[in-house]
Amino acid sequence: MRIARIFFIGEILLIAYANDNNVCPTFKDYYTMKNNSNCWYDLAAEYSAPEIIRLMGYPVSVYTVQTADGYLLTMFRIPNYKNENSKTRKHPVYLQHGIVATCASFLGNGKNSLAFVLADAGYDVWLGNYRGTAYSEGHINLTVYDQEYWDHSMDEIALLDLPANFNTILEHSPPDSKIIYIGHSLGTSLSLMYSAEYPEMSKKVIKMMILLCPAYTLTHMVSPYRILAPIGDFILDFIKRLRLDRIVSQAEEQKRLIVPPCTESPEMMQNCMQWYNLFYGRNTDLGPETIPVYFNQLPGGTSIKVVNHAANLVLGYFRKYNYKKFNNKLYGRDHPPEYDIKKVKVPVYLVYTTQDWATPEADALNLWRNLPEESRYGKLKIDRKAFNHIDMVYGRHARQWVYDPLIQILNKFIKS
Repeated sequence: MRIARIFFIGEILLIAYANDNNVCPTFKDYYTMKNNSNCWYDLAAEYSAPEIIRLMGYPVSVYTVQTADGYLLTMFRIPNYKNENSKTRKHPVYLQHGIVATCASFLGNGKNSLAFVLADAGYDVWLGNYRGTAYSEGHINLTVYDQEYWDHSMDEIALLDLPANFNTILEHSPPDSKIIYIGHSLGTSLSLMYSAEYPEMSKKVIKMMILLCPAYTLTHMVSPYRILAPIGDFILDFIKRLRLDRIVSQAEEQKRLIVPPCTESPEMMQNCMQWYNLFYGRNTDLGPETIPVYFNQLPGGTSIKVVNHAANLVLGYFRKYNYKKFNNKLYGRDHPPEYDIKKVKVPVYLVYTTQDWATPEADALNLWRNLPEESRYGKLKIDRKAFNHIDMVYGRHARQWVYDPLIQILNKFIKS
């Protein structure tokens, strides 16, 4: 194992010296980046998720998971070899990204990324990518060019993708293992939906849910996105009539539209992040050195129908997809059934920040109040002047303020 580590370190050094600088600590430094000693090379700004894991010196396994309705998902695993044969081997941890993202968001901060912090702490780390995102565009019969491929909402992700991934994880874990679920943003919504719909199953499968920037109902959202939520159905119908589902959903098309202008110059980089922060929160911990990493990894794609479903949270609903005149046929009722989180039987730990405009503190506390008392394990409030929604995965101080405390909480929870 030591020889392999030396090989990987050597490979990283070769990459660093063989490539030009691609990140800088200030926007001004980007003007002279190539020969600027303040700048450096960050492999996360160039490589894909499995390549980042490998080049950082960690083992990586790739799993293709088929869902009940034929979607082919990709999971990446950082296996826990440290305690492979130990009776004290730690639990598998499943990381679920948020909307228009991929699992790469848990790998973008180098050694201080959540996935690597967990791996270094001895956990068996699994990185999920739900259907329609850049790493999970497969299907046994359909392609991304078929309109039917994009006809899925949060329901299918929560009730079909998650169970399929969980089954795969448990098949490759010791007997009687349970999964620690860590979700960010929409990834938290999915776990709550799954646990509300399948309370007994989730109790058997999940040991604990850690929800970063929890998204339940979001009636206190500050982001301008709240203005578009009431017209989500109109936007979706318009897109479908023009058969633009793939154009607005697929990562490749999203990046083609967004990334070139947003990386064209230091001014455009800064302007784009200011626009993005209208959604995330005005005060950010995201440094200029992270922006090339951000635009290498995002947007990660997702069905426009998923975005429309998420708009229901802003309107105060935590329910299945609203098919309007077809609700009665599908659900046997005029309105979609709610996901009743009073049924959640898994310990839940919330992490939220006071500067989050997308999933505000008031909504996190509303979720806390609506959870069953026996499921409220704890909560962590990040009360910093500059730490917003996206900083939970890309922030300069994410490890110091969030990940290291979480490792202590996890270790204590497992021993209890």
